[in-house]
Amino acid sequence: MFQDIMEKRAWGDSPGTGRRLDPCSRAPPGPSTLPAGYPVPASPGSGLPVNQDLLLMQKGTLMRKVRSKSWKKLRYFRLQDDGMTVWHARQARGRAKPSFSISDVDTVREGHESELLRNLAEEFPLEQGFTIVFHGRRSNLDLVANSVEEAQIWMQGLQLLVDFVTSMDQQERLDQYQQDGVRVGSTGH
Repeated sequence: MFQDIMEKRAWGDSPGTGRRLDPCSRAPPGPSTLPAGYPVPASPGSGLPVNQDLLLMQKGTLMRKVRSKSWKKLRYFRLQDDGMTVWHARQARGRAKPSFSISDVDTVREGHESELLRNLAEEFPLEQGFTIVFHGRRSNLDLVANSVEEAQIWMQGLQLLVDFVTSMDQQERLDQYQQDGVRVGSTGH
C-alpha cells in the first residue's frame, strides 16, 4: 500500500500546478514543481544539494535488507531532514532507529558488484539491488528496492550526498591548510 501511495505521489500530478512530477529528474526542483508537504532536504543555507532523489529519499522507501540467502527482511529506510543520516524501521510508521551517517559511507555500488546479491539473482533482479560500502571495518549494507527506479533514486541520491560530504571535507582541509600557511608566513618574517 505504501508503495502505491509513493508511486502516485512521485508520478502523479503536482497539486494545483497540473505538472507531472518526475522522480528521476536531476534538475533542482523549484517551488512551483513541488507539491505542498514535500520536505526540504536541509535547512536553508546549509549548502546541501537539493534534488528530486533526495526529496523522495526523505519520504522513505520500503526495501529488503539482505544479510544472507536466508535472511532478507523488509525495512523502511528514510533520509532524515538533516540530509546526513539515514534511519530505518520495520514499518513505515514503526519506531525508527539510526542506521548510518552519510559521512560513514565510502561508496555505493550497483547490485551486480555484490557477491551476495549476485547469488540471489534468481529471487531479485540485480538492477534492483545495491550495496552501501562503509569506511573501516563496518560490514556492507545490501539492499533490494521494489523497482529499478527506486534503486536508482537511492544509489544516485546517496552518492550525491557522499560526494558532497567528501568535497566539504576537502574544502575544510584546504581552508585549514591556507590558514596555517598564513600563520606560518606571517610569523616567519
